[in-house]
Amino acid sequence: MISCGTAERSAPAEAGRVLPCAGSVPSTATRDLDNRMKRPWGMKRPLGTTSAVVVCALLALQAGAGGASAVTGGEPAAAVASAAGDPDGARWPEVAAAPARPGDGARITTVRADGTAPRHDYDGDGRSDMAAWYDYSEGDDAVHTFTARADGGFLAPVAGWRTGTGNFWAEHMKRVTGDFNGDGIGDIAAFYGYDDGRVSLFTWLGTGDGSFADYTTSWAVPSGQWAFDAMTVQAGDFDGDGRDDVAVWYDHRNGDKLFTFLADADGGFAAPFSSFERSAADGWEVGHMKFATGDYDGDGRDDIGVLDSYTAGTVRLMHFPAGPDGGFGEPVRGWESTGWQFVRTSVHSGDFDGDGRDELAAWYDYADGHDAVFGFGLTAAGAFGGKHEMLNSPEGWYTRARMYLVTGDYDGDGRDDLGALYGYTDGRVKTLTFTAGADGTLAEALHSWETPRPTDWTFGRAHMIERHTNPLPLCPTVYGHGGYPTGANAGERDQIRQPNHPTGLAQQKSWGAGGVEADLRLTREGTKAVMWHNESTRGLTGTQRPVADIWWATGTDRLKGRTIDTGPYKGETVYTFREWLDSARAQEMAAFVELKKENKPTLTSNDTAIRENAWNEVIAPITERASRQKIMIYASDVTLRAELTERMEAAGLGAALADHPRWIDDGSVGWEEPPPSVRGHYAMWHEKLNQYGSSIAPAQMVTTWTKEFTAWLDGKCR
Repeated sequence: MISCGTAERSAPAEAGRVLPCAGSVPSTATRDLDNRMKRPWGMKRPLGTTSAVVVCALLALQAGAGGASAVTGGEPAAAVASAAGDPDGARWPEVAAAPARPGDGARITTVRADGTAPRHDYDGDGRSDMAAWYDYSEGDDAVHTFTARADGGFLAPVAGWRTGTGNFWAEHMKRVTGDFNGDGIGDIAAFYGYDDGRVSLFTWLGTGDGSFADYTTSWAVPSGQWAFDAMTVQAGDFDGDGRDDVAVWYDHRNGDKLFTFLADADGGFAAPFSSFERSAADGWEVGHMKFATGDYDGDGRDDIGVLDSYTAGTVRLMHFPAGPDGGFGEPVRGWESTGWQFVRTSVHSGDFDGDGRDELAAWYDYADGHDAVFGFGLTAAGAFGGKHEMLNSPEGWYTRARMYLVTGDYDGDGRDDLGALYGYTDGRVKTLTFTAGADGTLAEALHSWETPRPTDWTFGRAHMIERHTNPLPLCPTVYGHGGYPTGANAGERDQIRQPNHPTGLAQQKSWGAGGVEADLRLTREGTKAVMWHNESTRGLTGTQRPVADIWWATGTDRLKGRTIDTGPYKGETVYTFREWLDSARAQEMAAFVELKKENKPTLTSNDTAIRENAWNEVIAPITERASRQKIMIYASDVTLRAELTERMEAAGLGAALADHPRWIDDGSVGWEEPPPSVRGHYAMWHEKLNQYGSSIAPAQMVTTWTKEFTAWLDGKCR
């Protein structure tokens, strides 16, 4: 569970309000109003089922109540011109100056009805481009356009539209790209979910020079009708009229529906209507599905392709054919496999061989570190098949979690390619292009634009805009860990932050943790297992002594009764392993225990009585409690790990050795006192969430920055 802020934001701008022109400075009165509208509002929307009221409202919409210009709800605060919100431009990512456009292609104004214009061509030169919504840490937002070169590489990005602080919240948006007014120029559409339950659909029309006009609102519903988190959004020309439309897979929780929003000549959208639907009893679950759109059968209408994980360990491909009205027919099931892992696969659509029919391309991230892309086309029976390899890259060449992939014809040769924004571990961001050959295979990546400095862009704040969205992963179970300084004299700076006591457990839970990683040590001759992180009693009252040299409850230097003498938990004491496990259970928190390597002399003692007593202190508390709480244990020392494994399995506790949470913090950003900025972890967190996050089951992740990580997750998972 994620703990989120509850501060309110003022009511967004009223429907129909005239927005200031891009680059203009609003009047004083307008600026004052905008400032009142920018108060942060971070509460996440609950997931819920659609009530009978919602069903009635949807039926009214389908029957024609409202139209493309009808607005029944509000919209985000009006855009504030950059001149007012960013006078010196210092808060925008710095990019190399964009060179003049080469004269290598006349502007194409042909509408997509003839099937020749490339998708998301933002400058009208006959080549696809890429766009990124950038979410600045100060609260500003911008759309940056990466226009394509003749070779398929990308020029330096330029700001195609931007807005001031607090007007849009990136995590409240589901963005897609398409040519929504049919003029041959790419546009952007986005559903915006308000925290009071309202949902609006906005369009940013491309102007033809790589920039975008201010958004317009074409559809909106009041609170209680549509649940933003239940919507998975796709874009494509579903009725074949030359304008891209929007489709929404809606998860009613008691069933699923597929809605279509047809585009009009102004780039707005008509009221939605539904076609395909299924009840919950049929077993459909959007979290087990990944979507893409493309004209797979070559009839001039885009269809929806799906990778479905319908049983444990089995994936299959399906496609939903679009009809002349823009609705969708029954899915046609095709290729399936028991050898593919759903979480390692992403799907994309494009006409990679230029035959006029899109294929579904699956990028597969193998466990050994190499990557491959496989293509699937429709067979004569209308099902996905004909699996063939399009790309195979050796181990270590690419990290899929650090790539945003967008399909498009970037070199203008009539064949779609894969473009990518790539984030390196050192902070650099670069564009890549995998261009397609005549046989539909992809060449190794062409590298083009790169950030002049590693700090210019934060990869995790860039949201590349594709023709489809996919369900967010389930929010991970977060395991908190106490920070410990590194380097010389680290112990002197240690503030004893480890959650080895009830107070630490409670605080970790208040930060959003569902479990903790803590440290187990043994007192003299293994007589008592206790929860403490230091090798000695440093940080505790009394004479400093090695923990392994003193008794738990005997002698003047005994451990029992000592209290922490510094840091946020000053006054807390040391607890036995059993006491700590009981406290974790009372807090309903999972226990992830490290058997510290300093216990090795006792656990490998030549004295059989000492050795067996020590192991009993480790294993017996777990045996007594394993049936009623989640306990996991590990050892970093190779010798201890081997014997721990043998003894735990002999005790029937093998489950405690498996499926451990994964560490997600960036190893180059060590803990220090006072704690360093959390920003250094953002890129790694993004990589790990992409790599391990799942829409089927929550991942388990360990961090030393518990409070900051759970806040960062807001809007990135469900």
